[in-house]
Amino acid sequence: MTPRRLARELGILLGVLLALAAAAFAAQRLFFPVRTASPDVPRALDDALAPLVRQQVRASQKVIDEPLVTEAFSRIMGRLLPALPGGGSSGPRIDVLVVDSADVNAFTLPGGLICVDTGLIRALPSAEEMAGVLGHELSHAVSRDPLALLARHVGLATLLNAVSGGQGGAVMGSVVQEMVSVRYGREAEDWADAFSVDLLARAGIQPRSFARALAHIRDAAPRRPDLLKYLDPHSPIDRRIARAEEQARKEKAASRPLEVNWNAMVESLPAK
Repeated sequence: MTPRRLARELGILLGVLLALAAAAFAAQRLFFPVRTASPDVPRALDDALAPLVRQQVRASQKVIDEPLVTEAFSRIMGRLLPALPGGGSSGPRIDVLVVDSADVNAFTLPGGLICVDTGLIRALPSAEEMAGVLGHELSHAVSRDPLALLARHVGLATLLNAVSGGQGGAVMGSVVQEMVSVRYGREAEDWADAFSVDLLARAGIQPRSFARALAHIRDAAPRRPDLLKYLDPHSPIDRRIARAEEQARKEKAASRPLEVNWNAMVESLPAK
């Protein structure tokens, strides 16, 4: 069997398996309904989309692979991921890519990929505050919010076609561009804020770090309002900061600093 024919048949097989999984999942939801933030799509779809999403981001964005940057985010995620419910083992693989962009933004894509713009890194003074932002994004990843939004936008059939040898690149290219400034709604964003504060506490990171990160993001707005994409206009920033501060005051867990040379990492970023 030639490599081309083998790849084509594997693609067809993957499409059939995902279709069967989708049918089984839908039947389970019909007879055993549960409240969930994710759509009626199989969890295997996250794993199938993951390589397509990562490939598209690297093809369309300038990804920073500077060793100091990679090490810093590895250390931060090394504290956050074990503190996730179930130690992070029950969800999709989650990675972070740093993108060279002046935008003050971070966003989560289907397949467990979090993208962080260098503009956001420069707006934050510490690794702990970046951990707060990543905690918020991890809520979207764990809840599969990006996949839910994507399924509603393009439909399950298009997603199955993308991962089984169809127009995957075209679909993912559109997805990456649209999800840079996506909003999941006030309820999901408020939930993600609370999730971040709780995750910081469980990871032994100062829980006030998320509120401080929001304050620094807010303060960046007057300087470059056109680049500030992280603030949701439907949820006032000052209210979000106040809620995060109040929740953090109730957390009693001891905290210890992240072993990250933040200033050195920021200096290693490409020139503005």
